[in-house]
Amino acid sequence: MRRFLAFVLVGGSLFYLFKHGELPSLAKLHGFFSDSQVAHVEKKVEDSISSQSKQAKVSSIPASYDKKYTPTKIQTYWVSIKNGKIVVTGKATPYGKYYKADGVILYIDEPRANKKSTVKVPFTNYQNFHYEFPLTYNVGDVVVNLDEYYNGKKDDPNKVLGYAKYQLTDGDPYLQPSFMVQSNDPTLKALSANITTGKQTNTEKSQAIFKWVATHVAYNAPLVNASNPPIYSALQTYKTRVVLCSGYADLNAALHRAAGIEAKVVYGENHAWNEIKLNGKWQVEDPTYGAGFINLNTGKFVQSYHPAYFSKSDMHKAGEYHW
Repeated sequence: MRRFLAFVLVGGSLFYLFKHGELPSLAKLHGFFSDSQVAHVEKKVEDSISSQSKQAKVSSIPASYDKKYTPTKIQTYWVSIKNGKIVVTGKATPYGKYYKADGVILYIDEPRANKKSTVKVPFTNYQNFHYEFPLTYNVGDVVVNLDEYYNGKKDDPNKVLGYAKYQLTDGDPYLQPSFMVQSNDPTLKALSANITTGKQTNTEKSQAIFKWVATHVAYNAPLVNASNPPIYSALQTYKTRVVLCSGYADLNAALHRAAGIEAKVVYGENHAWNEIKLNGKWQVEDPTYGAGFINLNTGKFVQSYHPAYFSKSDMHKAGEYHW
């Protein structure tokens, strides 16, 4: 009888505190009651949350979103794409509302931009949540991990409520810039325009770009056998002028894209080169081999233009870089 009365007292107290928004944490409960009593209360709490979860209505699918990308439901939230932005709408989960979550945390990964963002958006109320995050590019993969965060609780991107993944296709990826192929950089755009001035066809423009890259950039011979060689972006290559194959390929791609010519950066056999869209077909270009060679006796790079590599490479393709 005493045990029954104790449980009635505990249950009644918890119900009163919950109604008044003063429910103590489970950590505090451990200080007042025995382990068996706390375990009983914990089960009651979890049962209550589970019951609320079953009764809770999921927020309606967003009324407006880009139809190319199906919205993703993450418990009581929706993630969608609209006008180049990630849009998150919905309301707090029953668990988040019960334990007074502070807001929503988003872990956003944009590989094409080499950018990972962590954004905390506090709740203004638990029933109406809305947040928009502008994306860097309109092409490429985007991954969003969503969770609710609490004061004093460690954030963990690997433990979340769920995730949404999209492959954006609102442009031509072989004409768009990336973090390695900065074809929108003013300096590279001006250089591309200068190189291609007076050239009538894309083939003529491509030949001029290829020759400029091959004759104005040197190979970093001391790093030819490096176990972990650096990767050079287009802008780094333009500034330093001494790089490895990645630098040649990225700069060649950037100057082509700036000129409105589709360009890929491809790889294989520890080497990088390009595929350029000319006359409706992808043509191989290898500006690294077109630039010269390493003297085997001295180990030094010898600048010697080889125009044959405007339409070939000595390596076999294994794949394409996402930039």
